[in-house]
Amino acid sequence: MSAQYDQISQFIRPHFREMEGYVSAGMQSDKAAKVVFLNANENPYALAGLEGANRYPEPQPKALLRAMANLYGVKENELLITRGADEGIAMLFRLFCDPAQDDVLLNPPTFGVYKVYGGAVPCRQVIQKPLIKHNGTFDLDVNGITEALNDPDNRIKMIILINPNNPTGNCFPREDITAVIEAAKGKAIVVLDETYAEFKPDCSFTSELESYPHVIILRTLSKSYAMAGMRVGAILSGVPELIDTLRSKVMEIYPISLGSVEAALQILSPSVIEIAKGNIQKLIAERKRMEEYWRAQNYVTHVYPSDANFLLIEMDRPSAFTAFCKENGLIIRDFSNDPMTANCLRISIGTPEQNDMLITLAEKFYA
Repeated sequence: MSAQYDQISQFIRPHFREMEGYVSAGMQSDKAAKVVFLNANENPYALAGLEGANRYPEPQPKALLRAMANLYGVKENELLITRGADEGIAMLFRLFCDPAQDDVLLNPPTFGVYKVYGGAVPCRQVIQKPLIKHNGTFDLDVNGITEALNDPDNRIKMIILINPNNPTGNCFPREDITAVIEAAKGKAIVVLDETYAEFKPDCSFTSELESYPHVIILRTLSKSYAMAGMRVGAILSGVPELIDTLRSKVMEIYPISLGSVEAALQILSPSVIEIAKGNIQKLIAERKRMEEYWRAQNYVTHVYPSDANFLLIEMDRPSAFTAFCKENGLIIRDFSNDPMTANCLRISIGTPEQNDMLITLAEKFYA
């Protein structure tokens, strides 16, 4: 094993280090090979229009691995394809967090599923170091995170940083994330959830993965590449042995459906991906338009700066406006009951027509 793997393997739950993973029939042979397969108890009779669906797909399709590695600028052996980023989250909790023994550190307000997974393990503690409101946005409490890491009463195994963050929408300063990563060396894993990174590419730390063996990145095609219904994401690590451990010991045997693989390969093809990237630029332009609109309204207290495909907006009567929108066929997300996002709504950026519909409803409601 490499020296890099030695640095991260200390955090893996002991039984995962010792156990042997299951080798499925699909792992034993190249599913793309032109041979007769009688090794996986599959039905040999394909149904019309569903040719290929009678066979288990490759657990990690080579063509998709190549395309996603190229997309994210990593090596193929530094990437594991998952069913969205959500499966990646579950796998990391499973691999690193011993029930009732290990702690996880979160920075609220943040994606609520991490607290749910921490409770489901259950982790010994879900330690929360709230973001700091500063200059009209939210910053990491770097000192608070460092103090928590050094506190002998804590057993922090993973630190979760979402960048850009959900629901606040902002990227954290690069020097702050680097400070957390440096503070965690030899003490904890740092998981960077980069679900929204395509909307602010210079937020991403993928180019620095090989410099930080204890950093793991989550990516997904759901948001930026319009693949939410197909569930395709990735775990990235600069330590190939960790990827191999996740694949062989933690991941489901046949994680990615044939339809999802085919859809992802189509989206990542040269002709289609340019369209998808164009749509990202359209969403960024619409985000700017909607930000300017909301800032001009006297019932809006604050619009938090966003590097994602949504806006967090502090406004009068947020819950009543949410209900009014629902009555009129438009759904937005109410975050106003959380003390850190009091009176706030999180509103996704839609098409110009959808955003115009939202504006019309706002003008009716607040007239």
